[in-house]
Amino acid sequence: MPLPRAQIVVLISHLQRPDQQSRLARVVEGLMGDFAEETRIQVLDTSVDEALQVACELERRGEVDVFVCAGATAAYLRKHLTRPVLSMRISGADLLRALEQARAHSSQVAILSYSHINAELQAMAGLFTVQFHQASYTTLEQARAAVDQVAKLGCRSVIGSSTVLELAEQAGLHGVLSLSTETVRKALEEAIGILHSQRIEIAKRQHLNGVLQHIPAGVAAIDNHGIVQSLNPALALLLDLPPSAALGRPLQELCPALDLAQALRDGIGEENQVIRLGTHQVVSNLLPILENGQRTGMVLTCQDTTAVQRADQRIRASRRPGAFVAKYRLEQISGNSLANRELLRLAERYALTDSTILITGESGTGKELLAQGIHNASKRPHGPFVAINCAAFPESLLESELFGYEEGAFSGSRKGGKPGLFEAAHRGTLFLDEIGDMPVSLQTRLLRVLQEREVLRLGGTEPISIDVRIIAATHQDLRGAIEAGQFRTDLYYRLNILRLQTLPLRERREDIALIARGIVQGLLVSGQPRGAGALPPALMPYLLEYPWPGNVRELENIVERAVLSAKELTHHGEIDQQRLARLLPELFEQREGPSAPLPAVTEDLRSLGKAAQLTHVRQTLEDCQGNHDEAARRLGISRTTLWRRLRG
Repeated sequence: MPLPRAQIVVLISHLQRPDQQSRLARVVEGLMGDFAEETRIQVLDTSVDEALQVACELERRGEVDVFVCAGATAAYLRKHLTRPVLSMRISGADLLRALEQARAHSSQVAILSYSHINAELQAMAGLFTVQFHQASYTTLEQARAAVDQVAKLGCRSVIGSSTVLELAEQAGLHGVLSLSTETVRKALEEAIGILHSQRIEIAKRQHLNGVLQHIPAGVAAIDNHGIVQSLNPALALLLDLPPSAALGRPLQELCPALDLAQALRDGIGEENQVIRLGTHQVVSNLLPILENGQRTGMVLTCQDTTAVQRADQRIRASRRPGAFVAKYRLEQISGNSLANRELLRLAERYALTDSTILITGESGTGKELLAQGIHNASKRPHGPFVAINCAAFPESLLESELFGYEEGAFSGSRKGGKPGLFEAAHRGTLFLDEIGDMPVSLQTRLLRVLQEREVLRLGGTEPISIDVRIIAATHQDLRGAIEAGQFRTDLYYRLNILRLQTLPLRERREDIALIARGIVQGLLVSGQPRGAGALPPALMPYLLEYPWPGNVRELENIVERAVLSAKELTHHGEIDQQRLARLLPELFEQREGPSAPLPAVTEDLRSLGKAAQLTHVRQTLEDCQGNHDEAARRLGISRTTLWRRLRG
């Protein structure tokens, strides 16, 4: 769409609106022909009292893009108008020309300037044949007083703006206009430059708005004060407002759920926040807009959660067309330690039943792998294995994900409704990971599903029978959560029918070598870069010594790094400790010495009686001078287990 022709208004204020065109207006009019092709210029003589009113009316009617005024008028209007206001700035050449004209009428001349006097001209006063006095003013009354003062000094000619000339003539003095034709021309050229920049910005904004019209997500741009500058129809629809009603308003007023003040203060924004927007629940992103490294505002994008869910379902369907599948089997879980063999034997036994299983253990110990293995060893291997992380969803989304909903259950719900994950897991297994983080309000609904083996969708009235095997997992202390009122006692006992506890690596160090070799094999099979070697045997003592707070997941990371740099880590079969510390600093973070060997554990705690265990633990703690971390490391148990043993 072509832009309308730009408009410049030259506004000249006087003590009273003149009956005929002023001298400055005639100067401007004489230049208008030079700019006729680029813009439309309008020159208006008005009174000081009417100047603001006239300017505001021009703005209201959209008949001006930029104002050009003399100094005092420009400074006054700039405080009250939204359009740019340019000042016609008097140059030294203007004053020299005006002095030449004024000398013909008086040997003493006054120069009255807005805001400040010309210091350079004052410094050269001795070079002139005419005596002049300079004075400045910022208000009309100050200008009037200055004219009276220079008249008393004997000045018969006064140089200044149109208003100063009128004051001088009222006092019977001769007035000379300080502005020259060249100065007026420069001001008009500057105004045209600003208009050109504005038109480029308007064109960009129109193009951007055209793009925004067709984006399905809701988008709004705000300035650094949080005021909406642009908004697309998709966001207006989410707000249930016409776009024009949102422009110019604070975004916080339209979206109270946003923490806009914090985002504007920090300049960081918020990503993937689920908030309420009008009657809709949306996933929002609030990000800074940076131009030349400076933040000029922020952009908000919003998408209805149902649209996000549909997209997620399409992605999952394209990646996993064969529905929900468990990839791992129990025999793939590495470890020859007695504890690991006992865990797998128990898992095989539990797999043959349909009873609910609770798996506990630290993060990274393979709780989901164990759950998948149990599913594949059960009577349901051909049924779906549906896994959901209870800590990864806000309460409202988790409820609809688990239980599903009927059509019209809430605003934005899918036509025909949506089955939940309980229904998706029918005749298979539902794995509830991080069950300890499930909101208490949903625990009641889960308990009913476990008891009745039927699920009621959101907005539904008829329960749906399901045949689902539940496996839950958590790294939390559920008994502690019960005492804190964060987990229901009845749900705990409903889940804790069959119990499995995965062990951290530090409590089964004999498995580390086997697991590490398995990881290396997997890396080589999956196409590790050419030149990647095997795990250096000299690295194994370091792996056995490390406490592995991240367990198998951390071991995978460290082994991959070691394999990629295997050649650099060894020299004549020995580990280069400096390179090792640079590549794998984790292995040195909890060591007291540079390469302190792991003290031999002379007796396995499992082989000792309870009283002997306590004596052995206390003796080890004493040998470590009360250092609980070191004592736990020497005993091959966790710090938590150490505390439990000490309490008896």
